[in-house]
Amino acid sequence: MRALLALGILTIAAAVAACTSTATGTDTGKKTSVPPTAPVGTSPPGVVTATCIDRTSDAASLQQAINSSSPGAVIEIRGICLLTRGIIFLDNRTYTGYNTTGTVLKQDRNMSYVLASQAYADNSSSTGAPVTIRDLTVECNGSGGTNGIIVLNWQADVEGVDVYGCGGSGIVDTNTTANGKAIKNTSPNSRFDDNFIRNSGRYGFEIYDSGNSVTDGFLDDNLIARSSLDGIHLENAAGWDISGNHLYGNARNGIHADRLYGTTISNNYIENFGHKQSAGIWCGIAGTVQGGIGSTIFNNKIFNNLGESEGAKYIYLCITGTNYGTGYLSVTGNVVVGDRSSDVGLTFDGGSNKLIVVSSGNEVGHVGTVSRATRSVTETAGT
Repeated sequence: MRALLALGILTIAAAVAACTSTATGTDTGKKTSVPPTAPVGTSPPGVVTATCIDRTSDAASLQQAINSSSPGAVIEIRGICLLTRGIIFLDNRTYTGYNTTGTVLKQDRNMSYVLASQAYADNSSSTGAPVTIRDLTVECNGSGGTNGIIVLNWQADVEGVDVYGCGGSGIVDTNTTANGKAIKNTSPNSRFDDNFIRNSGRYGFEIYDSGNSVTDGFLDDNLIARSSLDGIHLENAAGWDISGNHLYGNARNGIHADRLYGTTISNNYIENFGHKQSAGIWCGIAGTVQGGIGSTIFNNKIFNNLGESEGAKYIYLCITGTNYGTGYLSVTGNVVVGDRSSDVGLTFDGGSNKLIVVSSGNEVGHVGTVSRATRSVTETAGT
């Protein structure tokens, strides 16, 4: 059954099927069961088709289609959506485009975000339930501090999405709502894969976590380019897997990951970090360590093949402190090729707390200092 919505802009395809929710374990939130399979030759139940026509009425029509859907629904978005305000996505739904050229969410006014979680926009005290966003483009116009996508959901899945030209960060996973208050529970287990984020006014990908909520996620196989600050910036990297990403032309650090705790940073290709900086200290991979559970940094490739500006200092992998207790870190199999004699390959600093580092099998060339350990560091080659 199809019902015409919002002056012919949107169509609802099929009735939305309700979906039973059951609590799972001790994690926050709920999971929904899979909608039943439709008979061959019919539209599956629970599918809402929203068709945009590149007009200023698109925002209201798209939001109406989302609001009219039920948990478990798939919202299929078609065409260019000219957005005069940000869109709020509801929990327990899948938002999908035809592809990154066939579905474009296009910023047309000043706004704080293009897409944001209902938990974020409604200032919820707890994280939102799982959600999936895939196969579409978020096109910002570069104005203000507009973020592309803001996620405040546990077990979110964002994949195959292009985000570009945002005045703020491209994608943000946060524990803090629009009114600046932190949620009271955790928001773990999200996944961000195969996205292309470029030309962000702040960070390409950002974790904003004022507590210890946004943990144990996956940030894999993304392309992140030409951010005005760091390519990847994690205020809380605890439990995260950050692997297989290609970062290039980001103006500050390639990856900045605070609070390493059971964290994996591996197989990333980082080139031209600190791009065109004339002052300051910039790192390909930068991080701080938590005490207790160890982390690994391995098999990363870090280069500045387009050269480095005079006046700035470049460190290819730098650990700048242990936040409490004794930190444990394994740094192995990384390849670093510097640009000039003032470059430093690897630095380890425990600060006021102890840091134990295994550093072995790293290939570091064309730098003035291969490796440097300063305060409270015990560096070994392992066993």
